Amino acid sequence: MDAVRIYANAQNRLFDLAAELTGEQADTPVPALPEWTVAETYAHLSGICADVLGGTLTPPATDTVTARQVAERAHLELGEICQEWKDATPAFLDLLSTQQRTRYRLPVVDIWHHENDLRGALGLAPQAEDVEQLADFTIGGLAKQWSSELPSVRVAATDRDRTWDLGEGGDLHWSGPVLELARAVLGRRSRAQMVAMEWDGDPARVLEYLAVMPISERDLQV
Repeated sequence: MDAVRIYANAQNRLFDLAAELTGEQADTPVPALPEWTVAETYAHLSGICADVLGGTLTPPATDTVTARQVAERAHLELGEICQEWKDATPAFLDLLSTQQRTRYRLPVVDIWHHENDLRGALGLAPQAEDVEQLADFTIGGLAKQWSSELPSVRVAATDRDRTWDLGEGGDLHWSGPVLELARAVLGRRSRAQMVAMEWDGDPARVLEYLAVMPISERDLQV
């Protein structure tokens, strides 16, 4: 994964978006993140950056940590949150460029998916730049830890020449646009939405194992 470039590009798009938001839009709830508003999502992203640089967090973050990140910035306006985040970014990108452990790619996954969480909350179209790299990282990670006790799943992107094998044998086939697959495996699709995707075989036994984050309780469109 081209971590530094993906992170920097997503962050720049988020800064551009924040500059255009009204106060009302900043207070908009984010359906993919039921406890956070748009501004609070930015607070979390700035908090991840600050905590990793400060040595108080090695990714991934727990719910307790992310709640603290949001609470610590509750007194700040969105512009102030963005400035804090921007100020810390050069050192953070240096860290991403030198740290090779897989866990240090998680903030890149985080920012990319939160960008789309925010776009969904604001009624904007999804952002699909680098989606194949994000899908490859996450679905490839699932493949590495797939239990031999589960039916195997061949995952195929219908709009890319790309497949991933979870286990051996291809007992089940799961297909869809790469953006849908990438969002689903990060818990950004409901069970109903996942089942409604293209399947060859019954996904009931494997569905809960196909998402690395809790599956959304509501349907999400972005």
